[in-house]
Amino acid sequence: MRKREFIFISILFIICITLSISSISMSYSKKEDPSSLSNPNPNNQLNTFSFDVQDFSGKEINTIDIASLKYTNNTISTTNTDFKISNELTNEIYNLIHSYGASASFYIVSLDDGMTIGYNVDRKFETASSIKAPYALYLYHEVAKGNIDLNQKLVYKERYYNPGTGVVKRSPFGTEYTIKDLIYYSLYESDNIAYEILHGNFGVKGYNEMLRNLGTKELYLTASNPWGYTSCRSAALIWQDIYNFSITDSEGIELLNILSTGKYNYYKEVMPEIESASKTGFAKKDVVETGIVFDDHPYIAIAMANKGGNIGAYTEVIRLIKVMNKVMLEYNTYLNQK
Repeated sequence: MRKREFIFISILFIICITLSISSISMSYSKKEDPSSLSNPNPNNQLNTFSFDVQDFSGKEINTIDIASLKYTNNTISTTNTDFKISNELTNEIYNLIHSYGASASFYIVSLDDGMTIGYNVDRKFETASSIKAPYALYLYHEVAKGNIDLNQKLVYKERYYNPGTGVVKRSPFGTEYTIKDLIYYSLYESDNIAYEILHGNFGVKGYNEMLRNLGTKELYLTASNPWGYTSCRSAALIWQDIYNFSITDSEGIELLNILSTGKYNYYKEVMPEIESASKTGFAKKDVVETGIVFDDHPYIAIAMANKGGNIGAYTEVIRLIKVMNKVMLEYNTYLNQK
């Protein structure tokens, strides 16, 4: 073989080896993408729906007294309606819950007529990131009152660092963010640092007072602990106020729009064709999904579960949402036949 041909073939061989190594490296890089690993629902498509003030034109404030309704533990309870879940679906729900080997709760509140269906609505779970919705609600109420300027900047300090979800952790300490951006990141990205900066600057006095006025028993925070405990009933009271705030104030519409576009929305995974707003919480043991499903008859929907047996809490919540959807399909049929 001539020397020139040998050199040419050698160069081609080296190029092929280099391209192969590059391809393998790129493939490995994609598999180890930290953004996909940190997302428990990486295939979720973002909800791009946008509400407008006109969407709530003519809507009335929802006045159902969620705080005082009576329910029986470990039993599916219904109030403010003659509707009955079919025996087949009732058995499916109980079999599902009993298969967990752990605790679970769900709650449905119709925003049209006040019908409610719940199971263990007062059982406590870790809030995880679902706490960011009520805290954002408090902040937006203060904005509406003129007490907070969304364009004010706050500083990311070392004490706010949190290794969990979010994008602020990529910034160096000392970076400034507007309050508006921090609220957005805390809800859209479920950013832990953004939320802790807000909690660290605005505290809990006004927030806890808001909770007392709404009648919640859980969700209270301390200055040293920005997390806490929730229940289906307490979460429903928050979302009832988010809904009412959207009717009465443009700041409420802005908050609802952020909540309707979040990355982590399990309602969109089960019902992608139906618009929804939500705030999910994903803790080590507990997973909660809280929000509103804007079906033909909009309803507050809360699902909570903790880890039991071989079934992950995330899977439990998804399965709960699926049976909740079946309940509302039966309820809509009931309404149409009245």
